[in-house]
Amino acid sequence: MAKKPRANQRLRKYLSENIREDVVLEAELLLLAFATGIQDATTFPDYSCFASNQTGNTVLLAVGVAGVSGDSFSMENIGVSLALFVAGSWSMGQIGHLAGSRKRWWLIFSSVIQTAMIFAASGLQYRYGVGEKDRSITLGAISLLAFSSGGQVVMVRALQMTEITTAMATAAYVDLFLDVKLFGKVNRRRDRRVLFLLSLVAGSFAGAFAYARVSSPFALLISAVGKLIVTVAFILNKKMDVKSDSEVVD
Repeated sequence: MAKKPRANQRLRKYLSENIREDVVLEAELLLLAFATGIQDATTFPDYSCFASNQTGNTVLLAVGVAGVSGDSFSMENIGVSLALFVAGSWSMGQIGHLAGSRKRWWLIFSSVIQTAMIFAASGLQYRYGVGEKDRSITLGAISLLAFSSGGQVVMVRALQMTEITTAMATAAYVDLFLDVKLFGKVNRRRDRRVLFLLSLVAGSFAGAFAYARVSSPFALLISAVGKLIVTVAFILNKKMDVKSDSEVVD
């Protein structure tokens, strides 16, 4: 009689599974989009830059370099956010390729890092405030938020559910209205895009109101809790079937 695999072997096998593309994964990515909306809605009024929306940062950088912005925003903040977003995308993306970008353990590990950074940024704000008195605290918070956002975007991108990027709305708007089956009765890709845009907008409004009615660190705390829920939820995702698993290319 064959021996049953030990608990540690079963755990290792479970964590090494590639996760399936299904409604559970959709819900997790939509929650990440909601959390992303909260982050950018609080980062811009605090630091005059975005943590996730690097299209906006790129435009602001060009405007600043051209010298037409005056003192309306900080070039240093924008530069740090853009640089750390790129660093997070590059480092987490390349490690993900080596580890297996759809592996359950990697998704959990990557999400833990991202989530810890958002909690840390919220903690910095709670402890030191959001003013410009200490530039190191300001740049530290921006760095944590931007690096985390870069890691999140490449993690989601590798899952190949392209309708839910969790951060970039422009492509979703274009693809939605370009869809030849936009008014079709059954159109899963359209539905995903609509839900993504609604989640991002809802998160932006939630972040703005939390910022206005309570505080910036409280808004970031809500975002971090949302990401924490997703991190834990990756435990629940079902594995890919054998055929799909063999087609995964990291």
